[in-house]
Amino acid sequence: MNRLFRIIALLLILLMTTAVMTSCEWIDRLKMHLSPDTGATHGIPEDNDREYVSVSAGEYTYSSYYTPVHPRHSYAQLSDGQKALYDALAEKVRDVYPETDDNNEKLYKTRQAVVEGYVLSTADIRIASKALYDDNPDLFWLSGTLYQLVDENKEYTAVQMRSIYSPEEIKSMQSEINTAVNTFYEGVDADLSAYAREKTVHDYIAEICEYDKEAAQSHSTDQRVPEAYLVYGALVKGKAVCEGYARTMQLLLCGLGVDCIGVTGIGYDSDGTNDLHMWNAVSLDDGWYYVDPTWDDQLYDYRRYQYFNLDEATMSADHTNSKLVSQLSDDEIDGDSTFSAVAMNIYLPECSATYYSYYRFECAHLTDYDGADVEDSLYRAALDQKEYITVYIDPDALDYDDAIDALFVDSPQYFFTYVEDVNGWISGYEIDNSNMSYYQNKERSAVTVMLNYY
Repeated sequence: MNRLFRIIALLLILLMTTAVMTSCEWIDRLKMHLSPDTGATHGIPEDNDREYVSVSAGEYTYSSYYTPVHPRHSYAQLSDGQKALYDALAEKVRDVYPETDDNNEKLYKTRQAVVEGYVLSTADIRIASKALYDDNPDLFWLSGTLYQLVDENKEYTAVQMRSIYSPEEIKSMQSEINTAVNTFYEGVDADLSAYAREKTVHDYIAEICEYDKEAAQSHSTDQRVPEAYLVYGALVKGKAVCEGYARTMQLLLCGLGVDCIGVTGIGYDSDGTNDLHMWNAVSLDDGWYYVDPTWDDQLYDYRRYQYFNLDEATMSADHTNSKLVSQLSDDEIDGDSTFSAVAMNIYLPECSATYYSYYRFECAHLTDYDGADVEDSLYRAALDQKEYITVYIDPDALDYDDAIDALFVDSPQYFFTYVEDVNGWISGYEIDNSNMSYYQNKERSAVTVMLNYY
């Protein structure tokens, strides 16, 4: 087959189409509504007489190969008074009243958390409550409705959160979550690097879960948060939106000893729209990376790692972090209708590491047109008759556009040479070098070639 025919036969339509990424319409629980606590109905005296039912967070049988971590990054950013409230809430929200709220028939009281010696503002309470959500993805039953009682004369603050579910519902759901989590941990191999554990969790979530478009587009103001926003939706029901994906990533990965947090912000879809969104930051041995398991799960298989381990510069092309609490005024934190109040971040690590970026770390490297690494990867793909191969064009060695031309367009069309070499190493079938297409991924300095065999 002459070179001209190869140019025609190779589908040089650049597959630049990007799946429309659907982000989350944030449920009101992150708006952290606070209502003044005015006395007997929600006050301390009556609360002492109520009989609450104790519920527990996850009871997981972690993998024997890895030591779980329980980081509290948001907690570490709090003031002393905010920390005191966080600690009190962390204990009291595990006690839930079995009857619905007197003033809200859809929610259940949790036991009041009383902090003596601190008169906290509504902004303080919002921050402490948000930190509790951030650090504890397993507290799935909590809504954002809180009642507060502040007495400046006696110098104390009392806060009472609300549960979305009754104690019996919580126990039943937690049992199902425990089973799902433990089943996952049982299947994790020994001696995996932190990167491999991260990829295992990422792939597992994509395998068991699909994006719940109906929940994302519901624009619900119902305080009974859809299951899709919880780890329960992803792990048990197999349907979730971005918050469910991100919290599940955090829960499972921390259980494997890899530090992981949730990040809130805006995701910019390929059609130009933007919505509130949630993704993750993961700590590996050389620093922090961003990963978006939600958007990765909506892409074709050959782009499944498009948002796996990105640095700030790369991620910021279509993701923008919400502001840090430290950058906001109390009025902004208290504003129910502002973006900052809905999705502020309390802790954001610097994500500047690049070594474990998926395309750089896992894919064949093209540093010169000798292409030894590409041929080796192509050979291994051909042995298993894989549908595609992805090549990382090293930006320190080659210009991306020049490399694409040299590989596929201009003589000597090096990629065809690699195919001819590999076809000489395998027997019984060959890579069909007249039936290939490629996808350019310039923003990741990668190109994916779709393979067929005959």
